[in-house]
Amino acid sequence: HKAEDQAEGTNVAKYIDRGWCATENAWAGLTKAGHLSLDLGKMRAGVEYAWGSLVDDCTRDGGRCPPLL
Repeated sequence: HKAEDQAEGTNVAKYIDRGWCATENAWAGLTKAGHLSLDLGKMRAGVEYAWGSLVDDCTRDGGRCPPLL
């Protein structure tokens, strides 16, 4: 949906700019095991994943960030 088509007063900021993604990421860092918080942006095109290889690829280069306190 386009921002100009929304009702007056609607939060039309992009998701990344709303603050919730940072909040959800911080909560997940406190409550989930590391192998359950994956960065799916690290998936490689054309690769068929099994669970182990998905975890390996999506946690490479340090995996998730430590929780913000």
